[in-house]
Amino acid sequence: MEKNNGMESMSIEEMFLKSQESYEDAQLRAQEENRSFARTEFFRMDKFGVYRLRILPIAPNQDGTPSRPGYEFPVHQLLLELEKPGNGAKASKMYVTVTRATDAGYSVDPIETYRKLAVAAAKEMGDEKLAEKIDGGSFGGGLKYGYGHCMYIYDLSERGKGLQMMTLSHAQFKELDERKFKLWSKKLQKNPSYPCPISSVREAYPVEIEKRKNGAKTEYIISIDNESDALPLSREELTALLAAPRIPEVIYRYTRYHLGATVEFLKQSDTLYGMNLMESDEMKEVIATLAAELPKDDTSEFSFDRRSKDNKENEQNGSGALSLDDLFERFEELQAEGLGDKTEEGQELRAMIRGYIDQERLPIRITRSTSNRELLDMIEHEIEGPKPEEETEAESDDEEQTEERPRRRR
Repeated sequence: MEKNNGMESMSIEEMFLKSQESYEDAQLRAQEENRSFARTEFFRMDKFGVYRLRILPIAPNQDGTPSRPGYEFPVHQLLLELEKPGNGAKASKMYVTVTRATDAGYSVDPIETYRKLAVAAAKEMGDEKLAEKIDGGSFGGGLKYGYGHCMYIYDLSERGKGLQMMTLSHAQFKELDERKFKLWSKKLQKNPSYPCPISSVREAYPVEIEKRKNGAKTEYIISIDNESDALPLSREELTALLAAPRIPEVIYRYTRYHLGATVEFLKQSDTLYGMNLMESDEMKEVIATLAAELPKDDTSEFSFDRRSKDNKENEQNGSGALSLDDLFERFEELQAEGLGDKTEEGQELRAMIRGYIDQERLPIRITRSTSNRELLDMIEHEIEGPKPEEETEAESDDEEQTEERPRRRR
């Protein structure tokens, strides 16, 4: 043994042997590292039809202790519509989804503070309609955060895709929860220890969500298929769930990129509402407070250049994308309010539709004579693909053309 300052100590070899990594430690470290680089796949119901899903429980902590009971995490998010600077005749837009900063663990949120100040300012001006608009949701031109619930699922028709994250609106979640409790209470009468019937490891049933048209509206019908057998999760699936990024790591993410986008969005809101709140001491203090609380090693920054690294990461995380559901929801709101395509709100929706077509690179040409409804139908047709009867007709036409072609002259 070697002596150090008169005290016996281990040999150098013993020191290394004692600190060397075990197989279990190496596995845990690899899982942690892989999780930080894993890209989350987001599940979207872009087509009409029935989706069969297996909802997954929330993974425990690495030491086996429960992190949170249940299967979902609530989140408040807002889709920011930003107008890009430029001299073109048509304003170019980009979209960034931000989580409420207080949900992410910070002490203040700029949008919540601005909304309260803006509502008060509109009321002082005697403009109750503007105050109501600002206090409402984003699709009505307001600043109120949407409230959703995020969970991991398997799409049973494409289980090979692996884990996907799904967000339900609060209304959809409440409907699912209501059906869950109704079924669960029946199961408990026969088995007092029956676990959650939609998310437990061994005893959960498929959840079905039917997306369908009801006139001009799109609706979602949620049910639990307890006529089928329960779908136990395999060891491999549980291992994948344990190794996946934790839901809070994905949804409660707030960076300097998001703060920069928020500041730009609120400056544009000042212009839109005819206010000057971003120059107020209260807004300056809130922004400075949040900037000071964000990690010092966070070097991300917002830019209108879609090619920038941070913008690309934002799009990959699914937080800068419009969905077809967003467009239909906004269209239905305008229909209910009697607001047509020529109104300011209708033109805003048209800009969103144009942005979605660009985002998805769809071969759709927008003309003045094409209505918003027709554009949405065209988008839907592109995403859905041709219907069976259309394919049959197309094949029939091809056959006729093939037969006639030899008789044609050019």
